Amino acid sequence: MATGRGEFNGPGMKRRRSWRGIVIEGLLLMGLWLHLSGHFDTIHLLLGMMSVLLVMFVNAPLKGMQLYQGDTFSWDQVRYGALFAYVPWLVSQIFFSSLQVAYLVLHPNMPVAPHLVHFRVNMPNLTAKVILGNSITLTPGTVTVRIRGNDFLVHALTREAAVSLVNGVMPMRVSRIFNGSVESVVSNVQIVKLDRAS
Repeated sequence: MATGRGEFNGPGMKRRRSWRGIVIEGLLLMGLWLHLSGHFDTIHLLLGMMSVLLVMFVNAPLKGMQLYQGDTFSWDQVRYGALFAYVPWLVSQIFFSSLQVAYLVLHPNMPVAPHLVHFRVNMPNLTAKVILGNSITLTPGTVTVRIRGNDFLVHALTREAAVSLVNGVMPMRVSRIFNGSVESVVSNVQIVKLDRAS
């Protein structure tokens, strides 16, 4: 394996974390604590901070290990303007897609035409792929079936949903969150119609 400075030498190599990433992780964990506890008095806030610090301390050795080539802290690369723009856009997509699925279900003929969509993505890191896969699944009418490397397999209820998925808008927006390329994000598209009985 490579032995040059800063190159991957196998599982167990050290990786550096930025203070920005540590602070963001702490804030996210604290937000989760507040959401789950539902209490905002002093004792619960202190318990939450102690719990967050304990969790971060226990996980620090694992967070410092490089497990595969290119294993970096993706959240250190986040462009927060793009992230904050993406969240309301995704919510709007979920809303409009839910209306479309409701129309399909309530229509007397139930015009469902399931398709499998296979495509390849050019994403800046693993976290971007995870966000894209989860965003697809959160959007009614589409489900991420498999992610293997850069290849995605998605089930869509209609051909329109399949085409809108691979037109590149959602993958482009996810890539932009991590300052990735916004050109040629999706390639090698294959759309296969399934028998409704399957």
